[in-house]
Amino acid sequence: MEGASSWLQQYYHAVSCGLEKLYNTGAHSDTTIIVGERTFKCHRVILCAISPYFDAMFSSGMKESVSGVVKIEGTESSTFAAILDYIYKGSDTVTEENAEAILKAACLLQMECLQKRCEEFICRTLTIANCFERWRLALWHCSTHLKQQAWRFITANFVKISQQDYFMTLEKDELISIIKEDDLNCPNEEFVVETVLKWVQHDLEVRGQLLGDIFPYLRLPLTKPQFLIDILRKYTFVKEHTECHMYIDHAKNFQLLPAHRHDSSSPVTSYRTSSSYEDVLVVISGGESSRPPYVRSKNVLAFGFNSRKWFRLAPLPYDPGIEFATCVHSNDIFVTGGGLHKSCFLRYCSKKDKWSQCRAKLKSGRRRHAMAACGNKIYVIGGYNSELEQGCKVQSSIEEFELGCSEWVEVGHLITPVSSISATATKDRILVFGGETNDRTDTAAVQCFDTQTHTTCIIAQLPLACKLTRATVCNNCTYIILYNGKIVQFDHRTDCVKVMGHIQNFDCVHYGLVHRRGCLLLLGGQRIIPGPSPVRALVDTMLLYDVRNQRVIMLNDRIPSPRLVDSCAKITIEKKFLVTEYTDTSPTA
Repeated sequence: MEGASSWLQQYYHAVSCGLEKLYNTGAHSDTTIIVGERTFKCHRVILCAISPYFDAMFSSGMKESVSGVVKIEGTESSTFAAILDYIYKGSDTVTEENAEAILKAACLLQMECLQKRCEEFICRTLTIANCFERWRLALWHCSTHLKQQAWRFITANFVKISQQDYFMTLEKDELISIIKEDDLNCPNEEFVVETVLKWVQHDLEVRGQLLGDIFPYLRLPLTKPQFLIDILRKYTFVKEHTECHMYIDHAKNFQLLPAHRHDSSSPVTSYRTSSSYEDVLVVISGGESSRPPYVRSKNVLAFGFNSRKWFRLAPLPYDPGIEFATCVHSNDIFVTGGGLHKSCFLRYCSKKDKWSQCRAKLKSGRRRHAMAACGNKIYVIGGYNSELEQGCKVQSSIEEFELGCSEWVEVGHLITPVSSISATATKDRILVFGGETNDRTDTAAVQCFDTQTHTTCIIAQLPLACKLTRATVCNNCTYIILYNGKIVQFDHRTDCVKVMGHIQNFDCVHYGLVHRRGCLLLLGGQRIIPGPSPVRALVDTMLLYDVRNQRVIMLNDRIPSPRLVDSCAKITIEKKFLVTEYTDTSPTA
């Protein structure tokens, strides 16, 4: 190998020396390049070998290919001389003074190797003073590597850059690109908002009219409540702008309505990577075998949406058993019922990473039920209790627990008792989808419980009778996933039901479902493979369904091991609790 390498080096050296001699003497030149007031004697075959621009020119029958004279505009003669030194001599001619000029010319001449060399050089010399101009340069010339590196530099040094004079000269779209960036390194969202408002004040007459375009990208819901009030007091131009008021009101509602806080799919409610908080997907317990004797665990796992890693949280104090239910209120997770402890009531405090056994127990023990949160109350709906007498095992009762109180109260009944259901909440209503009835048949009914009047009615029908669905709220709609992979949308404003999409070859039950940023995330579960003897296989996959374009994406991410997912939730947690990465220690075959 050493001999081959030496031989190649000798070959490259000989070729390089020969090319340099041709360039210095002008021998055998067959074309003249005119740049500014200088002329350069060159060789078509050499130029074509390294530049698709020249290759296309001399192969197309253009007048330059006939006359042998090429005039290049927009490039300095010294820059072109440096490029010829690179072509003929292999010289590293890129310097701080000419890097940008050579990059522009290399892009024009389609010299990819020289373009990369310029990008590498410029990336190493990025500074607070030049990073924006070099990012714009990369955009203009489609220099992907430079664009990425310059942007990373900008987002990493946002605080210092925001204090530079040129920051006040940014275009609106450039400013928006910065403030919407998840990787923006900033002390807090208040700093970002204040920086934007200073930019507006710099040319208030013109930029004041742009507030409606910029405010949708400010992460106002993640600022302190007092800050939202202070904005209106401090900045008259914000107070007088109707659209700004609307976004501030949305932020206040996000903070004042903790039961529905995680229903938002807007990026402005997601924490940035530089924050001390992270949005996580929490998977609680779950069966690790598909049939008895069930293998279960008290593990609580958290998947960081920014870090793309799995972590261990505090484990459950005990296993509630199969088919318990959960819901999220504010940032805490509540667990009720289950096959082993039908009346259990647990609470996970996200501020402490700690589980506690609540004193209050369900009036009527249950599993296969659903939970929902409205206002300052949480509800359990329907479910199954094998200890009840025949014909009454599937329940209709709805129980309510007001946070801060000491007991559950039965407040209503479903029209049709159902188990193996899914449910969501919107404003003062709880929606219950499908389920299995006491006579072991499935229903397609969408039942609606009014938390103010404690009455129930049937308001719609699913496309087919079904149980074991999963449902989640995304803005003004509930999305229900059926066992056959059909994705059904229930519009809260019209109570209309519509099939939105279909996940091919899904056939899955006992999977997890959450939504984030306009996408549904499905994970784990038990896939039923049809056949004379159906196979029930646990899976570890994570699927993403984008409700905006009806696309299904199989993620590279996986849950730590194949499992049934009794329940999962989306919350925000301090990163100090995300320290123990999860590794599967179960024996492998």
